[in-house]
Amino acid sequence: MDLKSTGYKSNRKKRIGVALSGGGIRGMAHIGVLKVLIEHNIPIDMISGTSAGAIIAAMYACGYTPQQMQVMVQNLKMNELIDLNVTVGDLFKHGMKWLFNGMFRFWSVLPTGFIKGDKVEQFFYGLWQNRTVKDTNIPVAITAVDLNTADTVFFTSPVFDSRAILNARYYHNTSLTEAVRASISIPGIFFPKKYRSMTLVDGAVKNNLPTDILRHMGADIVIGVDLGYDGQSNYDIKTVGEILVQCIEIMGREVTLLKAEQYADVIIRPNTFEIKCKDNKQAVLYIGQGEKAANEKLSEIQQLLHS
Repeated sequence: MDLKSTGYKSNRKKRIGVALSGGGIRGMAHIGVLKVLIEHNIPIDMISGTSAGAIIAAMYACGYTPQQMQVMVQNLKMNELIDLNVTVGDLFKHGMKWLFNGMFRFWSVLPTGFIKGDKVEQFFYGLWQNRTVKDTNIPVAITAVDLNTADTVFFTSPVFDSRAILNARYYHNTSLTEAVRASISIPGIFFPKKYRSMTLVDGAVKNNLPTDILRHMGADIVIGVDLGYDGQSNYDIKTVGEILVQCIEIMGREVTLLKAEQYADVIIRPNTFEIKCKDNKQAVLYIGQGEKAANEKLSEIQQLLHS
């Protein structure tokens, strides 16, 4: 696939940054938002992303169009990207170890994740090859969290003020494959990503909507696309994985309300929680919700751009 630049170069004074949140399969809504922005000539000078948003941000920064992303999603075979590390036999073995050895607690004998992530990483490499975060068509920032130090880790093009964000570190030569693999490492689901001396997990643990980094990269106008938990009741939580994901969603919502919103000029919130997506063939439903939400905010964005 030929990668065509989607960057925007001009003498405009205002630079626009777009931040894409995490949200699992709901992240497909980001494609719809980007589609609307492009169709209405809203320039995107830089882009950031967490977890699912990191995937879309990296693809866009490398030149993939929303139309190309949509085709790719609809043709994707999700089962081919899952490499489970735990079988029923493994769980039984861990359970017996916990039962008969008093020095172990059940959680302490479980592995660090159920999905290795090697196949996903290979898929990402097919998209970006050896590109690093500074080799993209437009500046990009990908977020993760280091479990060892609790620092936010930004894989990004050089920033203007790297001291402005507390407890944060910056890496500019990391491959996009490693950066995005780290950002999607949902705790308890994916193996953490080992990078240098760090143990990296999903950026949503601390920064689900990375609007702050865009300000420090020089954005004058920041548009946030928030797919995070919006407080609605959820009575369909039945598994350990669903519990972990819901906990992250709740924490992410609080962080977004307290921090991310103060850096954003406009926040687009596609209504994705009501969609019950059975497979990736239905991803167009999420994309459609992204388009709808972006259209509702279009006049507000245009007013900021021309004010």
